[in-house]
Amino acid sequence: MDTELLKTFIEVSKTRHFGRAAESLYLTQSAVSSRIRLLENQLGVNLFTRHRNNIRLTQSGEQLLPYAENLISTWQQARNAVTKNNYKNNTLSIGAVALIWETKLNDWLESLYSQHKNLQIEARIASRNILVQQLHERQLDLFIATEPPKMDELSNELLGSIPLRLFTYDKKGNDKKRTLISLDWGVDSVQQEQEILSQNNGISLITSSANMAKQMLKNTGSCAFLPEYWQQQNPDLKVVPQSATIHQSIYAVWLQNSEQESLIRKLLKNPVLVVDE
Repeated sequence: MDTELLKTFIEVSKTRHFGRAAESLYLTQSAVSSRIRLLENQLGVNLFTRHRNNIRLTQSGEQLLPYAENLISTWQQARNAVTKNNYKNNTLSIGAVALIWETKLNDWLESLYSQHKNLQIEARIASRNILVQQLHERQLDLFIATEPPKMDELSNELLGSIPLRLFTYDKKGNDKKRTLISLDWGVDSVQQEQEILSQNNGISLITSSANMAKQMLKNTGSCAFLPEYWQQQNPDLKVVPQSATIHQSIYAVWLQNSEQESLIRKLLKNPVLVVDE
């Protein structure tokens, strides 16, 4: 069966409108109608009831919908698997939380493409728990983390560290009463944040994005632990007096005996990866 017919059927079932489905699929409305008629002819049933602008799934259409969605999903997974296997010598899925991508990994990724031909990378941004699960289930090749998961089947390599400083925009404010934008860098930063909160300072924002935290500092009058070198690019960032520097370690984590281990070790030789500034 032509998967394009199923995709068209699914889109019409979502929009309940042939015109809007045509726009989403970059087709003409007549092409969408033709595909639905062809699918109905192949199955020998009507999939939609049509009354002017009121389009509804028939009972047969309702029964087909979950199967169509599963078939499309399975086809996409199969295509991805075949494509990845075909280019596996230069294909790698890399995952990290948003904080890490925003500080150093974007630069590292750019450098990798400039030095390695035919490289295909899938960059994933997700929570630590999800990425660890994907790594364990072999859905992820490389996890860049602030703390290596404690699992025997995993290998890890210390890549370096990022110096973090407590920054603010409002240098005239009362530092002892300044609210906090909380970022989960790791154990050391959590301990420092707890000391700030013990001074009766509240939390104005909890986020996994360092860029968002930096943007919100100016409007909230808060403080947040951000990479020390960001001050060079953002002169308005002011270090909160008497605040400590946190050297946040960064690790590369992968499954032992991974099929991609040779490629992982090859790419990790690139010195652009997370290091002290």
